[in-house]
Amino acid sequence: MKNTYQSARGVRDILPDEQPYWQFLRRTAESVFEALGVSRIDIPHLENSEIYTKAIGESTDIVGKGMFTLVNRGDDEAKNTYALRPEGTAGVVRAYIQNGMQSWPQPVKLYYLGAMFRYDRPQKGRYREFYQIGLEIFGDSSAKSDFLSIMSAWQILKKIGLNDVIVYTNSIGCPKCRPKYVSKLKKYLKNKEGKLCPDCKLRIDKNTLRVLDCKEEPCQKATSDTPVILDTLCPECKSHFQNTLELLEYFGIRYDLDTRLVRGLDYYTKTVFEICEVSDKTRQNSLGGGGRYDELVSMFGGAKTPAVGFALGMDRIVTLMQENKVDVPANGGVDVCILQLGEKAKAAAKKIYDILSDESVNVYFVPSNDTLHSQLRLAAKLKARIAIIVGQTEAMKDEAIIRDLSASSQENLPVKYLAEEVLKRLQ
Repeated sequence: MKNTYQSARGVRDILPDEQPYWQFLRRTAESVFEALGVSRIDIPHLENSEIYTKAIGESTDIVGKGMFTLVNRGDDEAKNTYALRPEGTAGVVRAYIQNGMQSWPQPVKLYYLGAMFRYDRPQKGRYREFYQIGLEIFGDSSAKSDFLSIMSAWQILKKIGLNDVIVYTNSIGCPKCRPKYVSKLKKYLKNKEGKLCPDCKLRIDKNTLRVLDCKEEPCQKATSDTPVILDTLCPECKSHFQNTLELLEYFGIRYDLDTRLVRGLDYYTKTVFEICEVSDKTRQNSLGGGGRYDELVSMFGGAKTPAVGFALGMDRIVTLMQENKVDVPANGGVDVCILQLGEKAKAAAKKIYDILSDESVNVYFVPSNDTLHSQLRLAAKLKARIAIIVGQTEAMKDEAIIRDLSASSQENLPVKYLAEEVLKRLQ
């Protein structure tokens, strides 16, 4: 029988034999987010196109060349245009403001999963309908949220069996210090203009930083000795970035500085990052990325609100899982929450975190200065079955308190017996 109808160009069907990979990726992401106290949000596929021109920037390739737009037929809204969402952040920011989330206890942490649409030229691994996992954290200006954003993306990839990954990161400053760098960069690029591609010649005045993001070989060669933005950061941006890097180092997250990294969207400030597959120490496919965007909420009419987030490309990740023949076992939520009391207990708590992680226990731990009561409330919110409490006394004795949160019973135990006891209780 002749097959008359085919799928539209640039889209495809995800067949039953592929679904286990997608389900495993989704469930792993949900497990990681739930362990971090992140709530799910679903936003429309269709938005007013203005939110993307405002957020992403009219001079970007996504808006200028890659956005699917629709014109409304209704008489009362005839001038309105709509867009199929090309990314998730702008829609989540719109939802955050529209639904009064600025009055909620901050930070507000939201994640989403779903399809995005861009008018790209179809090629292997690149579709016009593609899927993303995303996280957005609103209301916290500290480096802790930058770290949480990177760590959650890192954990998702690790838990699905992708170990050869690295985080490339940079800081692109803030509205106070970035103009100085842009002015310096623009002067540098004017001297290189004859060697740049046509798009980058236009970007020099319209979107200067984007020249650094160009993948055309002539542009990369011409800008190989470009000025480094880290040299012009203000003290606040330098401190913020240094604190982020220290947290990455503390948790053993593999990263490298990339002073050319700026990301492709206009709304980023301070920390930006990209997570890539590496092979033989060579940078390969980008699996996702993100950064901080402290000005975007106010650009949308909300109160000035710090924010940070990321998105992972599910299509590329699933392809890599299949190529690496990743097993797709079931995955659960958080089992153990480690509660650290005092600065001296931090190293001991991290040691326990590493021990339990090596045993494939779903464990939550982020260094905290909160009281025990506050941390126990967090453990209850995360629905952890077990809390492990480490204070300064326990750290000195190489012990920990293991508490059954359902029975409110607890006992002291040497750290060397902790994994065995936790695994026995989780059976």
